[in-house]
Amino acid sequence: EELPYRYHSLVTKYGKLEPLAEIDLRPRCQAQVEVHCEEKVQQVSIRLDQTVVELKKQLAAVVQLSTNNMRLYYIDKNSAFGPEEMKYNTRALHSYSIQDGDEILVVPKTK
Repeated sequence: EELPYRYHSLVTKYGKLEPLAEIDLRPRCQAQVEVHCEEKVQQVSIRLDQTVVELKKQLAAVVQLSTNNMRLYYIDKNSAFGPEEMKYNTRALHSYSIQDGDEILVVPKTK
């Protein structure tokens, strides 16, 4: 396609500009989080498209607890608020806005 005259006059006067920025607006699909359970801390990569119950299944092997005997709390490293309990099993993890470096606290349920 033919570019307008004005384009050529601006390029002559100011030169050809490089693109200003490359922005990726796709939603994140993974995050590296620290999982805390009692005295243990472990780095875990989690998929953000999974639900809380799927995360519990993933963490069951890591923390040696059954999914029925654990409570999960999300700790946002940039938030002034305290931990948020992840009590809705069908809620998707991306809805918590989890970022790399955030923490998941696993607490055994008391009987």
